[in-house]
Amino acid sequence: MAAAVDADRAGRVPWSGDWTVAACAQHVGGAHHVVAGVIEGRPTADFGLFSSLAIPGVADPGLGAWLSGGTAALVGQLRAAAGDAECWSWWPEGRTANFWRRRMAHETLVHRWDAELGAGIVGDPMEPTLAADGIDEYLDVIVGMTRVLHSAPVGPPVGLRCTDTDGEWLLDLSAPGERRARRGESRGDVTLVGPAEGLLLWVWGRLESDTGGVTAVGDRTVLDNWTELVPPL
Repeated sequence: MAAAVDADRAGRVPWSGDWTVAACAQHVGGAHHVVAGVIEGRPTADFGLFSSLAIPGVADPGLGAWLSGGTAALVGQLRAAAGDAECWSWWPEGRTANFWRRRMAHETLVHRWDAELGAGIVGDPMEPTLAADGIDEYLDVIVGMTRVLHSAPVGPPVGLRCTDTDGEWLLDLSAPGERRARRGESRGDVTLVGPAEGLLLWVWGRLESDTGGVTAVGDRTVLDNWTELVPPL
């Protein structure tokens, strides 16, 4: 991401309207700095740390170094903390250092893709096992949160199946505002089949269902209402 800032900080991230590479770096750098502080100040430190965070401007030549410094601080704190160490988090079931290790890994993975795309850089492909875990986290944590927050309606089951690593899920949307993601099953009214990277980018709204090597099998009309069934974060 720092390389993307150096390459074209004003580059637009296509899916996000007015978001630039530099704005993406500000977002990720802020998350890294603050979550490093949450872990260091565990168990009471929380996102109130954002109020005292000094974020470089989009044109600041030190933006890349600030981003990298936040990443180094985050990695250092994660390495020093036991996985089950108690930490604050916004997810009631995830108040441990391991929650943040996983959340920050996938936050960074997807936004690295954003920044590289905006800067016109062709980066390394995502490691399939890591991308598949990102799908698992999205279905387990993010879908549950957004469906509750937005009182999302009932919908048909939606499957996802990776073609380049182990990973298949059946997302049960049969209760309003709730979800259940069953692992090891993927036959829904519609099933998205493809490489883990393509599926991860699809669930996060970066790609359409017929791009990134992903194919929709079954009733494609289910996907017409996807953002109503699973409101974006």
